[in-house]
Amino acid sequence: MTGKALEPWAWRVEVMVFKLLNDFVILLHLLWIVFILFGFLVALKYFKASFIHMAGLAFTLVLNLGGWYCPLTYLENYLYGLCDPQLSYGGSFLTNNLQKLIYLEVDEAYLRMGAVAWVGLNMGAYALWLRRRMSGHRA
Repeated sequence: MTGKALEPWAWRVEVMVFKLLNDFVILLHLLWIVFILFGFLVALKYFKASFIHMAGLAFTLVLNLGGWYCPLTYLENYLYGLCDPQLSYGGSFLTNNLQKLIYLEVDEAYLRMGAVAWVGLNMGAYALWLRRRMSGHRA
């Protein structure tokens, strides 16, 4: 929070703003995951999307090989902390349900291995696709 004493109504507004920001970041996080999973299909139709997708795949690879978490996870946790969940219901319907999709209850090592394998599979698909594209064939 801001550190100043707020009127009760102002405090509720501030908490609501943090909850909305948290919901937005969680939705953005889910959309990013979906793009990483299915971005190759988008790139088949829109070539320029392949550059964003490959950069995202490279970023995913670096995060997983380094054992780090996505920056959006840190932002979600920060905003959630600003909501002061001990004083009220910490999330929304959106937050609680999307988090179940984003943060699967699977051993982290398996998730990281799966992510690295997915990146490898996508990069192999890109290599084949780009080779065919450069040789004049349409994928």
